[in-house]
Parts: sequence; C-alpha cells; structure tokens
Amino acid sequence: MQQSRQQKKRQKLQADLHVGEEVYTVGGLIGTVVSVDNNKLTLKLSDNVVVPVLRSAIGGKYQRP
Repeated sequence: MQQSRQQKKRQKLQADLHVGEEVYTVGGLIGTVVSVDNNKLTLKLSDNVVVPVLRSAIGGKYQRP
C-alpha cells in the first residue's frame, strides 16, 4: 500500500518537471533541467556538461543543504 503511494508521488513529480528545476537521478547525478520532451529531459550537470536522461530516471527534486 505504501509502495503504491510512493510510486504515485514519484510519477507525479516526474510528470510535473519544469525547466530550471534542480533534480537528482536514481543514479545519484544532480543537475538542472534545461529542456523537457515527452519521455526525455536534458540536464545540465556543470558548465559544458549536458546529458539526456529518461524522465523515469528522476528520483526527486534536489534541495541544497
């Protein structure tokens, strides 16, 4: 039951991503969303480092400590 709630929450987060948000991937990368397509996002990890990732690979929004 709780797994289902967590899964729905994560799916909603992945569906509501916008350019400019900082996110982390399930693999541990942290980046800023620079573009959004249907099932793909482009993340800027640092200067001159931009990578495409699947929307399903986003683990959550990153909050700086």
